[in-house]
Amino acid sequence: MIGDEFRNDGVPAAERFTHWRDRMCGRMEGFCVEEADAADRADSGFLAEELEIGLGGLGVASRRYSPVDIHRKSADANKEGYQILMPVQGALLTDWEGRPTVSRPGALYFHDGTRLNTLGLRAPDARGHFHALTIDIPKDTLTLPARSLGRLIGQNLPGDEGPGALLTGVVSHVLDSATAYRPTDTTRLGAAVLDLVHAYLAHQLESKTTAALDPEHRQHALLVRVVDFMRHQLADPELTPQRVADAHHISVSYLHRIFRAHTEGRQTVAGWIRRQRLEHARRDLADPVLAAVPVHRIAARWGYTHAAAFTRNFRAAYGVTPREYRHGSVGDS
Repeated sequence: MIGDEFRNDGVPAAERFTHWRDRMCGRMEGFCVEEADAADRADSGFLAEELEIGLGGLGVASRRYSPVDIHRKSADANKEGYQILMPVQGALLTDWEGRPTVSRPGALYFHDGTRLNTLGLRAPDARGHFHALTIDIPKDTLTLPARSLGRLIGQNLPGDEGPGALLTGVVSHVLDSATAYRPTDTTRLGAAVLDLVHAYLAHQLESKTTAALDPEHRQHALLVRVVDFMRHQLADPELTPQRVADAHHISVSYLHRIFRAHTEGRQTVAGWIRRQRLEHARRDLADPVLAAVPVHRIAARWGYTHAAAFTRNFRAAYGVTPREYRHGSVGDS
């Protein structure tokens, strides 16, 4: 089985909330946790059931709780990364930068934990429990521009059809089938979930920006299409800024201008392509199933036609050669 389970039903009823709260406070520094509607379950005690699975850089989880409130108590409280919350049962009450939102089954809530003020988890009835699935996403794993993603943060997004239903279904299946997977499956599952997250968020960004007429919205919509195009063409050694510009009927200078304006760290197009190719190759080198595939073939799989250039770029990015990285990852697994 992959993943870690937590249940508090083995603890005396009167101590269950404190037992779970101590666990949560150690993981959510800067937030306080309060039990809600405790009188309704004086005999049964507070319920907490969690299944968490690390999928490479991502994390997915199933969380089932009695009603609870989580409040920011410190201005320095910080939870790095993005999170997608998928209510399955009950309601999620949030305050993100002063904007209150209620999310129920069928909606997905996308947020950045650095600016979340309160989180209320409510059961559907007096005897029930709140249940949600979550995806934790490190910011550096999403290739969509952070400024564009800011248009989605702190909002309810559709989750009951199309890409949202697909994403929810896959995460639910991974969690329900945790006993069917091996630890070596986690990185591959993480790549699949990340691709679906990217597809879902790109779909939402296009839906929100294509209807707008002002130049900034049009630039964001174009950039989403550009990034999606490049992600699917990384294996092509002919992928260059010129080809990207031609595919979108814009000039190279305009491509560079919008890319620098709307991406973190004013990235260049060529630099983005290089980093993504290296990251995909690094993932393949760590995969024990691909241990017999020569390094130069993995390099070629991600658009590198010259093995020496791949080795040089890989060492510059990760501090070791591809062979050294593979030996440390696969050899120790």
